Amino acid sequence: MKKSTLAVSLLLAILLAAAPASTVLNAAGSKLHHWKLYQNGEAHLKQGKIKLAISELEQAVSQSEQAGYLRKLAEAYEQDRQYQKAADTYYREAKIHQKLGQQNGDLNTYYAVLAKADALNTDIGVYVETNGRAASASGAKLAKFEPESGMYIGAYIDKDSKMKMLGGDMFNAFNKLTGKQHAIYFTYHRYGSPFPEHWAETVKRSGGAVQLAFQPDHGLDSVKDDAYLRQFARAAKAAGVPVFLRFASEMNGGWVKWNGNPKQYIEKFRLVAKVMREEADNVAMVWSPAANPKQNIKDYYPGDEWVDWVGMSMYSVKYFNGKVTEPADQVNPLDTLDYIYRAYSARKPIMISEYAATHYSKAISASAVYFAQTKMNMLYHGVKLKYPRLKAIHWFSLNTLTDSHSADRSLNNFSLTENDKVLSAYSKMIQDPYYLSSVKDTRQNNSGSAKGYTKTISKLSSATKIGTAATGMVWVKTYDPYISKVVVKLNGNTVLTKQQYPYTFALDPAKLPSGTQKLEIIVFDSKGKEAAGRNFTFQKG
Repeated sequence: MKKSTLAVSLLLAILLAAAPASTVLNAAGSKLHHWKLYQNGEAHLKQGKIKLAISELEQAVSQSEQAGYLRKLAEAYEQDRQYQKAADTYYREAKIHQKLGQQNGDLNTYYAVLAKADALNTDIGVYVETNGRAASASGAKLAKFEPESGMYIGAYIDKDSKMKMLGGDMFNAFNKLTGKQHAIYFTYHRYGSPFPEHWAETVKRSGGAVQLAFQPDHGLDSVKDDAYLRQFARAAKAAGVPVFLRFASEMNGGWVKWNGNPKQYIEKFRLVAKVMREEADNVAMVWSPAANPKQNIKDYYPGDEWVDWVGMSMYSVKYFNGKVTEPADQVNPLDTLDYIYRAYSARKPIMISEYAATHYSKAISASAVYFAQTKMNMLYHGVKLKYPRLKAIHWFSLNTLTDSHSADRSLNNFSLTENDKVLSAYSKMIQDPYYLSSVKDTRQNNSGSAKGYTKTISKLSSATKIGTAATGMVWVKTYDPYISKVVVKLNGNTVLTKQQYPYTFALDPAKLPSGTQKLEIIVFDSKGKEAAGRNFTFQKG
């Protein structure tokens, strides 16, 4: 053998011995280029060799963090049931698309990848509820009709099959049926029609405030500072009830006639706000986009001066667009809410102007009761713990299968009254005093404050000191949308085993040893497999 050939062979042997077992080298003993590693990983994945695929894709990403490489690696992790690694990798991919989108003005891919990450991400948090009134959630000045803490419950029942048969008594009947008075009722109202005085008076007699979806169905050109709008405002004032005026909502969606011209939209919103300010001080202006598409929401914002509340329309549907091929089980409603909340809650109180969850789907012609129960509990309880300036949610109680304005929306039954199990779950959920039954008229309070809920909710940390009896509350979501149980252990002793929200347990310092306390949260997926866990500590005060 020639000396040069022997030298190369020895060098190759040394490199192979020194390299980690997972490192892929070429014939010359050098690391493979990231593109070749990606190709190898993709091929392994197609052949079902998932571990090999992950190894090569991880090396490709370590050399060059590209969106395509990250996507394939996330898919490999997901196939290998390493769901948190998959989520974290999708988040890394999303950051790349976010940066690109900020440069080219198209963030749609960013939001799509972010949704993939959110669906697989595990989130476990512990909160503590103690006696004593909370301060304003954000520290900002409270808006018109905004409570310091707590959340108004509201509903749309005008076309609910059972409620509409009761006519003028339907609001009181709904309060009785659900076991709690609702703070707000809403209806849809066409711009150009007189203020709905009789409807508002009926709501008022039931103890409720009014939310009006005020819709310029003939387009924004019809909106003018004229005799009609002034008379509408005076009639709203004469109603003698708080009015949340949701003017031209869902403006970011192509399905409404007032979409497409943000400049004109802002001009008309400000015009309506100005007239209401001059004629009706009991009207709070609500700017309320749809949750999606997110791409152009901010383009339509009229400005802090003209907006009292920021709202949004969002739904938990069993299938996107009624297609069996597009299941939506993994969508956490809090993830849907998150964009609007982060963007505006520091400045304005947030309301969910419309919400509902599917309990019967046309796509499969089958019941989805547990889906509805899970999503409603995730939202209402999650908001209580994680989104303190979300101050109102309105349930859209309608069976769109039998009563919808278009065939493409006749996909889901959202009615609370047509399924006893859904009604029972809703009724049980809203009994929590956090969910408020009446709107406080802050115009009559010199401090501008509506006190609302009388307890304080704070996130548990290692520095938390508990010196008086309190309630522990767990927030949890994981890759499986249907949790079979959550187990809570305090200093090794099981204090909670429960399937459905709320995950609450007693914290009595009189029964605790001195010093540091250890809390363990264990989450099981729908198949009974341990999905995630997290340990916390806190101090006995």
